[in-house]
Amino acid sequence: MINIKKIFPIFLMLFLITLSGRAQDGFPARLNFIKQQLSLLSDSLSPGLRESASLSVSNLPIQSFLRSIAEAHGLNVQIDPALNLMLSNNFTNVEVKDLLYFICEEYRLDIRFTNTILSFSKYQEPVKVELPPPAKKLDIVYDPGTGNVSFDLSNDSLRAFVKQITRITNRNVIATGNDLENKLVRGYIRDLPLENALDKLAYINGFTFSKTKDGVFLFEGAPVLSSNNVSNGLPAMKRVVQGDITVRDSLIDLDVTNVPILDIIHQVSPQLGKNYILFSEITGTTTVKVKKVRYDELLSFLFQGTNFTYKKKGNVYLLGQRNLEGFRTSEIVKLNFRPIDGIDKELPTELTKDMEIKVFRELNSLIISGNKQRIDELTSFIKLIDQPIPNILIEVIVADVRKGYSLTTGINAVLSDSVPKTAGTVFPGLDMTLSSKSINNALSSLDSKGIVNLGKVTPNFYVTLKALETNNNIQLRSTPKLATVNGSKASLVIGKSVYYVEQTQNITGGVTPITTTAQRFNKVEANLSINISPVVSGNEHITLEISAEFSDFIPSTIQNAPPGNETRKFESKIRVRNEEMIILGGLEELTKSETGSGTPLLSRIPVLKWLFSSKTKAKTDNRLIVFIKPTLVY
Repeated sequence: MINIKKIFPIFLMLFLITLSGRAQDGFPARLNFIKQQLSLLSDSLSPGLRESASLSVSNLPIQSFLRSIAEAHGLNVQIDPALNLMLSNNFTNVEVKDLLYFICEEYRLDIRFTNTILSFSKYQEPVKVELPPPAKKLDIVYDPGTGNVSFDLSNDSLRAFVKQITRITNRNVIATGNDLENKLVRGYIRDLPLENALDKLAYINGFTFSKTKDGVFLFEGAPVLSSNNVSNGLPAMKRVVQGDITVRDSLIDLDVTNVPILDIIHQVSPQLGKNYILFSEITGTTTVKVKKVRYDELLSFLFQGTNFTYKKKGNVYLLGQRNLEGFRTSEIVKLNFRPIDGIDKELPTELTKDMEIKVFRELNSLIISGNKQRIDELTSFIKLIDQPIPNILIEVIVADVRKGYSLTTGINAVLSDSVPKTAGTVFPGLDMTLSSKSINNALSSLDSKGIVNLGKVTPNFYVTLKALETNNNIQLRSTPKLATVNGSKASLVIGKSVYYVEQTQNITGGVTPITTTAQRFNKVEANLSINISPVVSGNEHITLEISAEFSDFIPSTIQNAPPGNETRKFESKIRVRNEEMIILGGLEELTKSETGSGTPLLSRIPVLKWLFSSKTKAKTDNRLIVFIKPTLVY
């Protein structure tokens, strides 16, 4: 059973400490309050706060840390889920209350105490409530006998002035609108009638002053432009623009700062005798300093960058928002040099805002609908980009040079079951096959003359003699020419095709199988293909993106197979000057081969090697060079 008499002083002390804690400001004061509260609780309701604790943690969430301490020492805790702290500490024989105080101080935490419940959260700075300063007594002097008033204001509140002047003079003075009531005013008036003094105050500070039929004085921030003036019993009011406005010989000198646009129009228009109609409320302020501008120019300057515009119809100026009926117009903008396709997507978004654009391909034109001023801006931009597009004539020279020769010499003696007849080429070049009969005739001739007796060869013996030199020299030259406009792709394909037959046999099963043969002609191509995309810069330098492919047929390596294909391909991106020729790329292939056969030892002895060996030498030289020359044509 809890003794109320014992714990009542404790609760009273907690209450007083709470009040003292709230009376102080800042985190240090809050820490002092937390320390006192922990000490009080440890002496009475929460003895676990006096117990010693020893623990070592690493990267442990603060929620788990506080819960483990509470469970070990019998404490009631509540932890804000928003706390996201990782603790790495080592404590040995430290009191729990000191440990909790250290955690609050180290990690800027707060504890709310509800009896024995400790609620942990992130410390929040208390919101300071600033009391409004006492109303300043203004320097206002009123003489009831003459009705004159004097006052000296220096950045004083208009609301305070209205209240005090109403109380002093017993005349109702009203300031309408929150913006006007919070306005700071200035002015020094000495011994003027009340109405005149208030009018001059309004003139000095840039707002309007009027008097109703029932004798109430009004301060307003904007003039009343509708017929509500009459229905409310208010007369038309005069707006006085604070600044320098001079009209002379239909020209305007204007020097104003942060003045409503509508006020300038109201003051300038009557002096120039201009008639105007407002189709919507003109809002916004401006700062202008111009000299000797005409009325139309002034309106253009005032409405530049706003949602308002003007239109002159006869002698009347129509003023209002750009998107209203009567202010929209449509025009056709024709392009002289560029094609119309895709140009509507290249226009800046800011220039096409609130405008409708249609492509009229038959006339190479754009149909633009919108505000007149925006149409003029967009038309000026289109004229800037409507420039002659240069044509580029691209000359391509492809030189393919192939040179080669082969030399074959030697004697081959062969034994064979089938002996060929004597035949071959004697001139130019020697390539002969001698049969055994021809050889025996030659040997018999030598024997009959008594030169030497070599006997005879067998009937299966024959000899081949070779002394042959061949040369080939092939030079191919292609000079394709391509023309295109700047930024567009030009393509050229020149080639030939070879067809081969592909046969397919289908056998249908059954008692009597049926064989069906189908033929299909397939095509093999060898092309000269060139793709060029030129881009011309301002200094007549031309950037060329080139892709070239050269292919040709080669003999098939498999019997009855289609011809092979030899391909050479270039891909490059280069920059050249106008009419400058450069080499895009080149390929040089040099092949040398030397083969021979002969009788060992004898084929290495001079002179004798001609009789006992055969040799073949070959050399080929292939060169492919591509030249590019662009020329601008305007």
